[in-house]
Amino acid sequence: MFSERQQQIVETAIKLIAEKGIQNLTTKNLAKEIGISEPALYRHFSNKLEILKAVITHFQIKMQPAFDKLNKSVNSLNKIESFILEHLKIISLNPNFAKVIFSEANFQNEENLILKMNKMMNQSRNLLEKIVQSGQKKNELRTDVSPLSIVRVIIGSMRLLVTQWSMSSMIFNLENEGKELCEDIKKLIVAK
Repeated sequence: MFSERQQQIVETAIKLIAEKGIQNLTTKNLAKEIGISEPALYRHFSNKLEILKAVITHFQIKMQPAFDKLNKSVNSLNKIESFILEHLKIISLNPNFAKVIFSEANFQNEENLILKMNKMMNQSRNLLEKIVQSGQKKNELRTDVSPLSIVRVIIGSMRLLVTQWSMSSMIFNLENEGKELCEDIKKLIVAK
């Protein structure tokens, strides 16, 4: 999807945002960090907005394996666990994602970025909601709680865990904490 240079630009942009905040992501700073001129940067992306859109696309591409593994899970509880653990695994391998993508304030001032972020979040929510609905139909998951509320509990818990991990300078093992989170979520949502 991206050329080698575009990939380098996107990854460097993520690093700069994570380390110095989005306000310090300028094409001048980005070009300097990469070791190219600003005009050379513009040969790959027409402007900063296009770079930020590419950051979101890069995140989606990196997260795709988490979605691909869902089809290999047997029941709804396994799919939910896979959803959580695979996302956390990818984030733990790409810690700057936590500081960039999970900080929506980075993207709030630009309508195109808001739309792209909303589309990405809605895809995850819709997929997880279908898994929950299927689990409820099969009597695997509680039916006295709406599918959307269960999804919010799952995604909200994941986001809080990732935020705590990121804000603590990653001092705990995100994947191990994710396993504990999965077990607790199961206790909350499994059919009685």
